[in-house]
Amino acid sequence: MNEIITIHHNSGRKQYELIEFISEVLGDRLVSTENDGGLLTDAVDTITTDSFTIKPLFFPGGDIGSLSVSGSVNDTVMLGAKPLYLSLSLIIEEGMKITTLKKILNSIRKELEVTSTYVLCGDTKVVEKGEVDGLIINTTSLGKTLKTALTVDRIKSEDSIIVTGPIGLHGAAVMACRNNFEIDFESDCMSLMPLLKAIEKCDLHIMRDLTRGGFVQILNELAISSGKEIVIDENAIQIPSGVESVSEILGINPLYLACEGTAVITCDSEVESELLAFLKNIGFSPFKAGIVGKNTQRPLVSLRTKAGAERVVPMLIEELTPRIC
Repeated sequence: MNEIITIHHNSGRKQYELIEFISEVLGDRLVSTENDGGLLTDAVDTITTDSFTIKPLFFPGGDIGSLSVSGSVNDTVMLGAKPLYLSLSLIIEEGMKITTLKKILNSIRKELEVTSTYVLCGDTKVVEKGEVDGLIINTTSLGKTLKTALTVDRIKSEDSIIVTGPIGLHGAAVMACRNNFEIDFESDCMSLMPLLKAIEKCDLHIMRDLTRGGFVQILNELAISSGKEIVIDENAIQIPSGVESVSEILGINPLYLACEGTAVITCDSEVESELLAFLKNIGFSPFKAGIVGKNTQRPLVSLRTKAGAERVVPMLIEELTPRIC
């Protein structure tokens, strides 16, 4: 292949060469390129889709390739399902170096291997210089429910709220990279496949990964969907010192920073201790963040501060950190 992607890779022999190149890099994680799509069986009952546009394409702890696979896989896991197949669509800016694309494809392949998933179908498009910033990836994940689908109607009053790890690592790492800050931490970009073990062992009500809008945004979405008030404890929330430092310099609230390898879980209070111990045993750093309140006419999220006061932490009005996933 040429050293860079050109607009001519959209059709004819050049497109065929690009598809062959992608197939070669993905290797046995690609099911087939012989048909114009993939065939499904009744082993699949969930589907999620996501598009990824991040600046920069490479960041501390990952890149757009690993992010695109783990991000879609995590959405499937959050439903209580095991991911099996993905679609993979690449929108590439003309002029991208082949070496850059290969590095991203290698990250995709590595994440496919880690998650035991396969690419079932895909597509490529090349657009003119300046129409996208390097690369946009769309992935769709297909999976199979393990026990019961973890839907929002399962949230109960007095549920315990468990978070699987520290808050804000991904958003802070990307923002630090953009501003050329030296940091001693990296994004938590990773698949949440180990949580499938927790689903099989414990009765979980719902899970959500803390992506765009971060911890507080996701809790607000759950409060609105369930019609309940959610109360969180500031003293319990784990925010790494590096995240706090980046947030203070940039004047942003770390509670709204995205995570890409951290989830919030609700469960019966009787299950709380068992779940925390199990999550710790499989490599997470979990903590109890709060409780789900009763049904209310004004579903909201309240924060019990370190000083003992209580205040509402609302949903974001505008995106805090654009282009982070």
